[in-house]
Amino acid sequence: MLNFQRTLGCLLILLAMQAAGATPSQLPDRLVIANSASWIPYSFLDQEGKPRGILVDLWRLFAEANNIEVEFMLVDWADSIELVRTGEADLHGGLIATEGRKEALHFFPTEIFRVRSLVFWHEDLDMRDLAALAGVRVGVVAASTEAEFLRANFSNLQIATFPNSQQLVEAAVSGEIAAFVSDYPTGYYHLISLRSLDEFDTGPTLFTRPIFAATQPGDTELLTRIDAGTKKLSRQEIQRVHRRWFIPREPLAWWVIPVATTAVALMLLAAVGLHFRSLKRTIKRKTAALQASVQELETANERLDRLARTDPLSGLPNRLAFFELAPRELERASRYRRPLSLTILDLDNFKAINDRYGHDAGDMALKHFAKTVKKLLRPSDLFARIGGEEFAILLPETEPLKAAQLLERILKAVVGTSFKYRDEDIALSFSAGVTGYCDGATVDELIKHADVALYRCKTQGRACVSLNLVTSPTT
Repeated sequence: MLNFQRTLGCLLILLAMQAAGATPSQLPDRLVIANSASWIPYSFLDQEGKPRGILVDLWRLFAEANNIEVEFMLVDWADSIELVRTGEADLHGGLIATEGRKEALHFFPTEIFRVRSLVFWHEDLDMRDLAALAGVRVGVVAASTEAEFLRANFSNLQIATFPNSQQLVEAAVSGEIAAFVSDYPTGYYHLISLRSLDEFDTGPTLFTRPIFAATQPGDTELLTRIDAGTKKLSRQEIQRVHRRWFIPREPLAWWVIPVATTAVALMLLAAVGLHFRSLKRTIKRKTAALQASVQELETANERLDRLARTDPLSGLPNRLAFFELAPRELERASRYRRPLSLTILDLDNFKAINDRYGHDAGDMALKHFAKTVKKLLRPSDLFARIGGEEFAILLPETEPLKAAQLLERILKAVVGTSFKYRDEDIALSFSAGVTGYCDGATVDELIKHADVALYRCKTQGRACVSLNLVTSPTT
């Protein structure tokens, strides 16, 4: 999901090539942008009916940079496409470019980011692969990519369609359907908000595809205008949007106050007209029920918090967790004058594995790599997945030379093992850049120094460890 970092700032660079020679006109004073109303966390309406999500923030950033207004029309998927096709909306904020949709929309050539779809099924089903779904009612959102994909590739499925993701997951929880297909992490968020996450299992990734913005067919003038407007966006602003929404934590927050308010109101109503002893028993019973509800809420929030800081594929801390924990180690190293090293690891030729064997093999490669490396680290070492095939290790109480020696041992262990995919052994290697902490340096500065060493490895043929020693944070 690091493709977020390309996002809107580089979304339309290729359009300049298509519109070469044309003089961009001024942007309209107002853009109407359509998208889904329940596609958490990409675009959705919150409990007050306000547009929220990654795509909403990105287009608001664009509007602010260009001094224009934007209005969002967040509706069901099929309706959002129809709004753009009929001209009621100027632009679709982001969706997958399927063959069916290309007949109604004109898609921008550069992706915003990628989304992947998963199959969710009730834990009572004995499911091992998609073939086992034959005869089972499988739910999808109407006019979605998942609906087109299942109809094209699994003609024996009983497919049920729903207007949006919220109603889709509610149908699964109520037992109306036994399985459903949804984007990650949209399905997880709706299950958590319905307090049913533990009732469903997930299978392998069904597909991973990019999303693009889209306009009416032939509306090249608007594309040219937006292309000119995106040049006013800074990479730092776009990265802040990405980090804020990487895995949000809002799906449960809305019902905290209603639950508490309703419980208190019931307690007060029950107390009216009752004898003191009866009132005391009622209060005691209601208090216990409220405490149980609060405990359940705290448990759900803790689960969501772990989900927000854990990479679901490798089980390692994710980028969000790394950037929360790393500054504490830097502060400790500075305060007590202790050594600290940071290394950035990048799997070699990872794209070739995905291209040759498919994304399932790529997922297995990442899991195998994370498991192999973690065995060789200490409990105090911070090992995190911070990108697609990019990892970071923060090593407290470790000089840079010792860190480089450790990485050499890890490299031998990774190269010396392989994993099996469909009866074929696949070998891995990685390149690593190592740097040491110098007083006053920030996490971003250490990563920058380690990246310099990592790039040196890549240019020298990969499968190596390079050291970049620095004496000051600005070196």
